[in-house]
Amino acid sequence: MMGRSSRDQGQLFYSFNLEEVVPDDHLVRAISEVLDLSWVRAELAPHYSALGRPSIDPVLMIRMPVVGYVFAIRLERALCREVQVNLAYRWFCGLGLEDKVPDHSIFSRARNERFRDHDIFRQVFERVVAACIRAGLVGGEGFAVDASLIEADANKGRSIPGSEWNKDIDPRRAGRAVKEYLATLDTAAYGAATEVVPKFVSPSDPAAQWTGAMKGAAFFAYADNYLIDVKYGIIMDVEASRAIRQAEVGASHTMIERTAACFGIKPEWLVGDTAYGSEPNLNWLVNEQKIAPYIPVVEKSKREDGVFSREDFAFDDERDIYICPAGKILRTTRTVVNDDQVLYRASRRDCRICPLKMQCCPKEPVRKVPRNIYEEARDVARAYGKTKAYA
Repeated sequence: MMGRSSRDQGQLFYSFNLEEVVPDDHLVRAISEVLDLSWVRAELAPHYSALGRPSIDPVLMIRMPVVGYVFAIRLERALCREVQVNLAYRWFCGLGLEDKVPDHSIFSRARNERFRDHDIFRQVFERVVAACIRAGLVGGEGFAVDASLIEADANKGRSIPGSEWNKDIDPRRAGRAVKEYLATLDTAAYGAATEVVPKFVSPSDPAAQWTGAMKGAAFFAYADNYLIDVKYGIIMDVEASRAIRQAEVGASHTMIERTAACFGIKPEWLVGDTAYGSEPNLNWLVNEQKIAPYIPVVEKSKREDGVFSREDFAFDDERDIYICPAGKILRTTRTVVNDDQVLYRASRRDCRICPLKMQCCPKEPVRKVPRNIYEEARDVARAYGKTKAYA
């Protein structure tokens, strides 16, 4: 006989155990087993008053964003709706069937008010990384670094040309976003990253960078920088910055140094794309940090017009000279010119009678070869680029 569901009358009472309906193999159970947040309430106690109505549980304020991150629920409104209807999410967050899900506005209020002067989310992150280290998920020998763009909540229509932006604003008369920007002017990931004036600035969010890096229409954005251990892809650190290469490099320095200070781990080698191939950064890695750079070297000296390129000249490190294809010597005074370059010059007499002059300096009386003051670090990166591990 065919059965049929009856919804004529709802039950008055239900016998229901939330613990029993969440599958044993659900991801939230695995996360709950290793995520210890028992310390959060004591850590945040000084930020709460002893009087008044009880607040939303601060542990819930952390567990809900964890759900959003793990299950790719980016919007806080959507996160609240999903926790409202998803039993597994409710169980993970410690909410019963009859418990009310907090309004989405509590998250922005917490960020801008109660949690503003506390690094609670940084502490949660670092405790998770420490747990991964204890579990043997972090190798520590090799890291990778990269950045992703995050679109800023800034209106292009209300922006102003970068040349009109005044950094000498009185912080006491500025809004919150502007105050935060002014406080970061000396930070490597923001104001100190570059002196280049941006094309546009958003007065409501001046730290956001006008960028066309996505090859489409330009927009205001930030960069979310990641430092990743390559053994199992564990994110060791994260740092927000302006969406510009110089700032991303500064953020990578911050993450490497912070990881070493926090966990005592510094990689033996680092993988990155051309954004991290600048001469000062390679020098910082090779000579200051003793980290092997598996990073492409940006080559700007390659000639496509048939004239000899810099790589056609052999450098003698011991004598500090270049030797040209004709076997003549180029010497330097060691004077640093633009962009950290030192010029090596051939003899006018050698160039005048050289049979290769039209292939070397057809429009100049002598050949000059620039060499960056960090060229030795670039040579190290080039050497690693020829290894089997790099390929």
